[in-house]
This record gives sequence, structure tokens and C-alpha cells, in this order.
Amino acid sequence: MSYTIVGLFPNQKYAKEISEGIEKTGIKNEDYIIYKTQKNKTDKSNFWKKLLGIEKAPAKTEVESLITSVAIRNEEELNNIKKSFKKNDVVKIYEFQDMTLEEAKNLDYVKKIVEIRAKSQIYSMPQIPNARGRISEGINTEVKA
Repeated sequence: MSYTIVGLFPNQKYAKEISEGIEKTGIKNEDYIIYKTQKNKTDKSNFWKKLLGIEKAPAKTEVESLITSVAIRNEEELNNIKKSFKKNDVVKIYEFQDMTLEEAKNLDYVKKIVEIRAKSQIYSMPQIPNARGRISEGINTEVKA
């Protein structure tokens, strides 16, 4: 049982704690990767204010995230890493049986695989019944009366 798990974290401020937590579980430094991404600035200002020139300085917020990949060899390591991730506010954990740590060294590859997995989970969600027909029928009967 050898595979890779990927943890997604909301920001990079706990990178040191995540690293220490992983090493406390017995994982060696060469068996995990913490990807530090560049901070992206996103413009959160109002479109109309920008268009009309009302707002002088657009508000910028920094968006940063942290991705960590860990090579797992047994069930005990998996449980220990999951506990460590949860202590550091992990957003989502993905398990990849077909991804080696060598493949995980490429951050773009990891992002692509995580995106595919996330999309497949969305598509497999059950359909929610739509009550649209019943509502319009009720309104029509009230209007006709």
C-alpha cells in the first residue's frame, strides 16, 4: 500500500506547523512536499465604481493557499497524517493511489489531478428535485379563480 495524499490548506501561515506535524508522525523530509505558491492579488472593487471613476484606489486582497503532498506506506501513516492535517485546518484531503511522489513534485500536475478529482465529485452528486412545476400550477389556479 504505497500512495500519495494531498492536503489543501487555506493559507501559508501554518506551513512550519504542518511540516513539524508531518515529521512528528515519522515521515522523513524526503517523503513529503510543501508547495509554497505565489500570492495572487485579486481586485475586489465594484465594477460600476471603477467604470464611473468614483473609486480612486481599487481594493486588493491577497489570495494564498498551501498544498502538501505526502508519500504514505501504510494505514497507520495515513491516519497520523490525516490527524496532523486536521490540526492545521486542512480544507480537503485527496488520496491518490496512482500518483508517486516523483509525479507529485510537479505542482501543475498535482493541481490538474486535484481539479479532475474535484470535478468528478461534483458530477456524481445526486439530482435535486425541482419544484418549479408545482409552484407555477398553484399560481395559475389562483390567478384563474
